[in-house]
Amino acid sequence: MSIINTNIQSQIGLNNLRVTNKGITESLERLSSGYKINKAADDPSGLAIATGQTMQVRGIRMAVQNAEDTINLIQTADGALKETDEILQRMRELSVRAANEAVLTTSDRTKLNNEFQSLMSELNRKANAVTFNTKKILNGATTLATGAKAQIGANNAAEYQLTISIKDTRPANIGGNITAQVLTTAAKAQSAITKVSGAITSVAAIRANLGVLQRRLNHIVNDLTAEDINISAARSRIQDTDFAAQISTFTKLQILQQSGTAILAQANAQPQSVLQLLQ
Repeated sequence: MSIINTNIQSQIGLNNLRVTNKGITESLERLSSGYKINKAADDPSGLAIATGQTMQVRGIRMAVQNAEDTINLIQTADGALKETDEILQRMRELSVRAANEAVLTTSDRTKLNNEFQSLMSELNRKANAVTFNTKKILNGATTLATGAKAQIGANNAAEYQLTISIKDTRPANIGGNITAQVLTTAAKAQSAITKVSGAITSVAAIRANLGVLQRRLNHIVNDLTAEDINISAARSRIQDTDFAAQISTFTKLQILQQSGTAILAQANAQPQSVLQLLQ
């Protein structure tokens, strides 16, 4: 049957070509952007899932940064306390020497006491001077003295926080207050031995606690990094373009476009056969 007003073959070919062209447009969009989901209509449920995963991944990455910043804080404190220990060890040496009543004179002990007091001043200065991000961390002036929360997770809950505490390390607050110690007599030098020994023990305990916290934070960073990788991989499967598959699809659509165009031309030529009936 020859019909010219309604060319069904042409309409079918045109519709198929329209679908093919739409597919090519979407394929080019995915290849050029690198994403399978470029608008909500591409995959509504996938978009919702990927958005939630993006929120989680970005939160995890910030938590990693928080944990690493906290590690740097601990390392700063520990480095300063290592030198504090050196100073206290020297102060104890001076105390032990000054306690040797059988040998030393009052003048000798005065000289030893001068160095002892100078080191005491340095301990106090150091405790007030050591800062991290402008916060004094060794003199009890911040919440670190009683315990400050480090946010080491992506969510708001107790298991995503770690308490960091650094005790006041000024001479008046370690070893039962060593600021009153002088070496002017053998008895006072012996008292200084006890006090400074206590201070050394206190500082060692603070450093040990910081070491425990740093090891925990290192494990936390490792856990968060693994979590980041796994969630990112899951998100990638939802929203990222598989270039091998997409290029194959694009090639197929290009072939369909060319053949569809040729078939449409043939369909449009069909009504011309009516002219033969008029001859």
